[in-house]
Amino acid sequence: MSDSSWSWAAELTSRFLKKPARLQHLMECLPDTMDPGTRRRCQFLLYGIVRHWAFLEAGLDEWVKKRPRVGLRAALLVASFEIMSDPVKGPQIVDHAVRNIGKKYSKSERGLANAVLRKVSARMSERLLVEPTDAAGIAMRYSHPLWLIERWEQQFGLEGALQMAEWNQREPELYALSLKEDVPVAIGETSQWERYSNLTKEAWPAVQEQLDAASIYIQNPGARLAPEMLAKFFVDGRVLDLCAAPGGKSIYLDKFLGEAASEIVALDLPGSRLARLKSNVAQFGSSRIRVVASDVFNLDLESIGSFEAVFLDAPCSNTGVMQRKPDVKWRLKREDSKELAGLQERMLEKASSFVCEKGVLLYSTCSIDGDENEGAIDRFLSSSTGQAFERLESSTSLPWESGHDGSGVCAMRRR
Repeated sequence: MSDSSWSWAAELTSRFLKKPARLQHLMECLPDTMDPGTRRRCQFLLYGIVRHWAFLEAGLDEWVKKRPRVGLRAALLVASFEIMSDPVKGPQIVDHAVRNIGKKYSKSERGLANAVLRKVSARMSERLLVEPTDAAGIAMRYSHPLWLIERWEQQFGLEGALQMAEWNQREPELYALSLKEDVPVAIGETSQWERYSNLTKEAWPAVQEQLDAASIYIQNPGARLAPEMLAKFFVDGRVLDLCAAPGGKSIYLDKFLGEAASEIVALDLPGSRLARLKSNVAQFGSSRIRVVASDVFNLDLESIGSFEAVFLDAPCSNTGVMQRKPDVKWRLKREDSKELAGLQERMLEKASSFVCEKGVLLYSTCSIDGDENEGAIDRFLSSSTGQAFERLESSTSLPWESGHDGSGVCAMRRR
């Protein structure tokens, strides 16, 4: 194990403790000269700590009266997660951690770390066997905010909340979509979803070779649900993809609608996400996709025209993708749901204005929350604008049932 990956993991964890941030942004702080193996180890540690944050902190809090300063606390969390990942190697992990801590902190802090981590190691296997029986137990054992577990319990029952929490704590698997019609992905293992291959066990150089050849696109199978529902009701014409970055759904539509789509306008706000959208479209898309930089609320019908299909992948709580984005559960707040609901309703109303007569409006989120999915659609259809539309089909994908990212999807047609 590299001391560099360990030290960087402690540094990024310290930054997260000061202010929970997007983990992908924290990973961008790593030096460009860092070798891929060290970077992967650092990412494994950082994501694991954030995924199990509450559980790990509770284990440390058993043995300290007052939490140490942030940097030392972060180092203890790194070591605790390593012990959690491999309890049998606890003594060796403690020795390595204490040695690293001794390089940066005082003799007394080194002694504290040694004493606390040895107790954490001795108790870890026992703590991992605890079976939660209520919302508070689930929140602690599987490291989620209690209010979120309680919300899921209201919507899915206690068993559903438990299964969702367990799902989020698993290491995510890596999938690729084949971009060559009727040609399976040349690497990885066949998955249960057509055109998707599981690359979790594949060496990255082989994956990169396929990416460079534009024969695959890294994408979770859950992302297929919205484009497939749109394709079911789309005949031909123009498609407007709102909130299109990083481009996966536009690329999916481009490949599998084919010539039926005369043009796909992929729109997103100016900024880093737009740059990624442009890059992905250039590498994996076709000339049918036209990237537009704009705020959806600044769009007008005269400048962009009407469309036979409008695809709104709305901003949401991201509760369906927490397995891949563990920081979300710590950044999300109970009161965010009202703000999101208002934004989703405004975006639906705006998106609907670009749908031509008998055209399709496709709404989707990467959330499993009922208020953001069926609730948002019900509110829209009961509005004066929404009364011009009829519901064609809707569904919610729950990760512990589907085996992939969660989402909500609804197709509507202008009467």
